[in-house]
Amino acid sequence: MARALGLVLDLAFAGFVAVTDSEGHPLVRHWRPPGARYDDIAEWIHDGLAEAGGVFSDLAWICVGVGPGSFTGIRIAMAFAQGLALPGELPLYGFTSFAPLLLSGTSPAEGLSEERRLAIIPANTGRFYAASDLQDPGRLVDAEEGIRLADSETILSVPSITASLNPILPGFKRVHSVEDRWDVLALVDYARTSSRDAYHPYYLQLSAAEAKLPGSI
Repeated sequence: MARALGLVLDLAFAGFVAVTDSEGHPLVRHWRPPGARYDDIAEWIHDGLAEAGGVFSDLAWICVGVGPGSFTGIRIAMAFAQGLALPGELPLYGFTSFAPLLLSGTSPAEGLSEERRLAIIPANTGRFYAASDLQDPGRLVDAEEGIRLADSETILSVPSITASLNPILPGFKRVHSVEDRWDVLALVDYARTSSRDAYHPYYLQLSAAEAKLPGSI
């Protein structure tokens, strides 16, 4: 009998893949730092599934990151996820790039659960995507505004520490770099119960390939 596995995939900033059991508990997780190439995405996920003792046909559902972040990474992840989900009529759930940052590292043991949080993701040309909670659609801010967001009562969550973040790091109570330490179960629970569209990317900035979305600037 085929196993019921779940897949979590996000390439919007760095690269993250997790293979889970049917409830969302991670069995395998792989992370790649920013700037990685993804021309081996099929092999990468295949190897993750194999490590969990499964194959593509064992997938029961997929959660995919829809942005904001890298235009190329978002498109690759969403196209691959849709290519897996649509032929087999698998449930496909979306989550924004802010969700892993706001949901990870929130256990009382880490002292973050009751704290004020801000998620920031580097964009380009000295700009950043910022959101304060899961209901916040996010906004695009420049470095000056990013510095003004610093607050001694707020914990800043970022995907990883990069040089582009240095100007805005001082002034926060704490900087929490998530990297590969995603709370996969919390993210899966959130993605499967939210109404985030998994078929349209969420870029949060204007481009020739984007229609402006409500709540973006």
